[in-house]
Amino acid sequence: MKINADRPRDLAAARHRYYDRLAEHFVREIGSGRIRTILEAGCGRGQLTIPLLGKLPTSARMIAVDSSKGPYAGWLNELAATLHGRRLGHRVRVVDSDVRHLEAVDTESVDVVVSNELICDLPRKPQLQKALGEFYRVLRPGGIMVHGEWSSCPTAGPQGLLIRHWPSWTPDHLFVLMRDAGFHSFRVTYFDTTMHLGYENAVGELRTWGWTERLLKRHHRLLKQQGIELPFEHLIRCEKEKHRVE
Repeated sequence: MKINADRPRDLAAARHRYYDRLAEHFVREIGSGRIRTILEAGCGRGQLTIPLLGKLPTSARMIAVDSSKGPYAGWLNELAATLHGRRLGHRVRVVDSDVRHLEAVDTESVDVVVSNELICDLPRKPQLQKALGEFYRVLRPGGIMVHGEWSSCPTAGPQGLLIRHWPSWTPDHLFVLMRDAGFHSFRVTYFDTTMHLGYENAVGELRTWGWTERLLKRHHRLLKQQGIELPFEHLIRCEKEKHRVE
């Protein structure tokens, strides 16, 4: 399914539709078990946080973690303001932290860890290993982890602008690293919805990813003709071992 946001006035509704569908996919992967606390790593301005809250039991609480640096500076403040405006602040604890150093989150204190488009910001293996170690630490025994990431397979045509991460953490890469961190019971699913952004929306999106004006100028003609289409996502789900009964 493709959601179109060709003009600036289309963008808010398109994003809402896209992330609402993505939140539904995450909830299916989390499952129907009892959820007291869910940690979202790399929450940004809350594009997934808000729809997730609407689909989780009202008794569930969230810890929304982000370092809010670089091109993402100020996003945690946006999230806090949105939560306040929607009277959801009592359900979410906002934490300004690097996901590799979650000192503000207690050991074995959360039931679920989720993230979307976080792993691409940990491009080096030691960085990702450190984050996975922290996720394992904060999860309760038997806890669930679900990470969404853009697919490594390009979807653009031969003349299109390819949107991809470096390095591209494929499900195979993530399986090995998550297994080594102690996780098990792996499952990979695919989110079959994408979003097409017209020129102005595409430029705004690329700026939030850190694209410079020089880079935007270099691709101006292609962006003007085609905009960009976000890749499809894969989601990898795994679990932490339960304590052994002696």
